[in-house]
Amino acid sequence: MNLTSFVFLAFCFITLIIYFIVPKKIQWIILLLSSLVFLFYDNFSLFTVFQALLILLVSYFGGRLIEKYRDTKKETVILLCSIAIILGLLIYLKYSNLLIITYNHIITLLGMSKKVELVTRVSLIGISYYSLIMISYLIDIHRGACKAQKNILKCALFMYYFPILPSGPFVRYETMEKELYKKHKFDYDRMCSGLVRMCWGFFKILVISSRVGYFVDTVYGNMSKFKGFFAILAALFFPLQLYTNFSGSIDVIMGVSEILGINLPENFTGPFFSRTITEFWRNWHITLGAWLKDYIFYPLLKSNFMQKLNKVCKKKFGKNGKKIPLYLSMFVMWLAIGIWHGGAYTYIIGSGMIPFACIFFEDNLAPLAKKINKKLRIDEDGFWYHLYQSVRTYVLFSFAMIFFRASSIMQGLRLIKRMLVFNPWVLLDNKTLYTAGLDMRDFHVMILSVIVLFIVDYFSKKINVREKLFKQNIIVRWAAIYILLFSIIIFGCYGLGYDATSFIYQGF
Repeated sequence: MNLTSFVFLAFCFITLIIYFIVPKKIQWIILLLSSLVFLFYDNFSLFTVFQALLILLVSYFGGRLIEKYRDTKKETVILLCSIAIILGLLIYLKYSNLLIITYNHIITLLGMSKKVELVTRVSLIGISYYSLIMISYLIDIHRGACKAQKNILKCALFMYYFPILPSGPFVRYETMEKELYKKHKFDYDRMCSGLVRMCWGFFKILVISSRVGYFVDTVYGNMSKFKGFFAILAALFFPLQLYTNFSGSIDVIMGVSEILGINLPENFTGPFFSRTITEFWRNWHITLGAWLKDYIFYPLLKSNFMQKLNKVCKKKFGKNGKKIPLYLSMFVMWLAIGIWHGGAYTYIIGSGMIPFACIFFEDNLAPLAKKINKKLRIDEDGFWYHLYQSVRTYVLFSFAMIFFRASSIMQGLRLIKRMLVFNPWVLLDNKTLYTAGLDMRDFHVMILSVIVLFIVDYFSKKINVREKLFKQNIIVRWAAIYILLFSIIIFGCYGLGYDATSFIYQGF
């Protein structure tokens, strides 16, 4: 169900009406039924029902059994078996072809000809999200952070809650338990605030992401035709397309959830104003980063193996030796990030290995950079140095995303090669711009919209923009809302056959 479609808006409208008119004690049941409709709307079959039921049953009974056999050997066995089943299904559905491609490469290197054909797996929307969410649910029960849900239908609502299915955010049971099952009254101010957030999400998706997407898709789809500044712009524009597409979809679903009275954790806090790659990833897909730190990075770093390795490294290499287990744990975490994003080596390199390498060098070169800045008397807290750092961070992220966007590693390398041609005059040619998916009008609308986006993101890091807006007098408040609404209507890219450049993160 496309988030910018009339079907989705009608679905939300009907859900909200029913949700607020039924007796409050059964509101959660309406949410569950709506979530099931959303889950199976585009993909209903016996196999998809089996997928959803298997993860639910394993999580529900696994959680109950973990509590039942607390502080026994059975508890650990049940936890590991439950996680293995969920991960096994996820790997089967999402990563079969990656394993087959790897196997075929090995076979080729060994000079053997018997290769395995790629397969097509049908998976439900959001399976990567709710699989990891239910794994954290089981681990949290094991750790004593929460209690197992005794009602299987309430457990199902936590797993299938429809706003988080398209693109997250990652949620924890101990916080969602307080939100999902309590009674909610209709609140006019909350509805207005939620609708404004939804409109802001639609603005990002329909006005910015779609236009940028036309350009990026055209250049990547025809590299023999576009080179130089077009290739550079495609590389620099894709992070913008990804951000407005992803954060826009998050704004839409968080607006819907806010109207329902259910609060979700924020997933972005102005990432493009970050000074370093480390800071960037703390502000980008925040809930995924928190999940990976809590359930992969810290457990691995604190494991007996890493503790022993830490002692050996400190003994051999002194104080710097303690960084080896840290970077090893970080490497595993970033590898997991790359694999989670998709079953292709381009994802592993673009969203895993290159960011890890950037953080590694950033961390180790920081003392040298400080010495140079001190010698040159550069004000590290000054506006211009901050701007330089933000631009540098954006360029590094854009470089990594070349491989994330590319259909293959070779296509990514080909784009980098095409970037080396010097031809800035092509940007003045309206005809050439049009062949790249945009005319001059679209280009101007896109640039102006991006400026508005950056201004809002900048102030959002310091204040709650919507809260500030609703405190203004009625003329200012409604003028801002109408400008936003009519910008979407006039400049939005939609209509018959339009796909809103599809939601990139919906596939993960």
